[in-house]
Amino acid sequence: MKRILLFSFFFGLALIAHAQNSNPILTNYLKLKDALVASDVTKSTKAVAELSKSIDASQEFSQKNELKKQVVVMAKTTDLEKQRLAFADVSTTIWAAAKSQKWSNSDLFYQYCPMKKAYWLSTESAIKNPYYGSKMLACGSVKETLPKKN
Repeated sequence: MKRILLFSFFFGLALIAHAQNSNPILTNYLKLKDALVASDVTKSTKAVAELSKSIDASQEFSQKNELKKQVVVMAKTTDLEKQRLAFADVSTTIWAAAKSQKWSNSDLFYQYCPMKKAYWLSTESAIKNPYYGSKMLACGSVKETLPKKN
């Protein structure tokens, strides 16, 4: 019994450490993506605000100013379709930053929607399209994979 408890304790610590090492910008981007997949404008609007805060709080990186401008565009609307349109630019910039900064503790998948001609990032290879939500949830493909940072 003690071994099980001890194992559970250390496993829990490992999960916490893993979550803490993930970049806040990437974490908030993924929350935004999930809100768009769910077509939940309340959650997406909140996620945009959190993403903006994490960009402001981050150390300088080459895409920071461009990313901030793109997120401001998203923050100016509560219209889900307009958020999705602006999300395409945010996704491209986040991908470039994630690659150059090695932000992720897990594999990142750069996915593509041929109908919107737009990309997004996911920690899962399974397609969950943020541009159409439940209308075309599985539309898209993985175009590139960024292995987790070491």
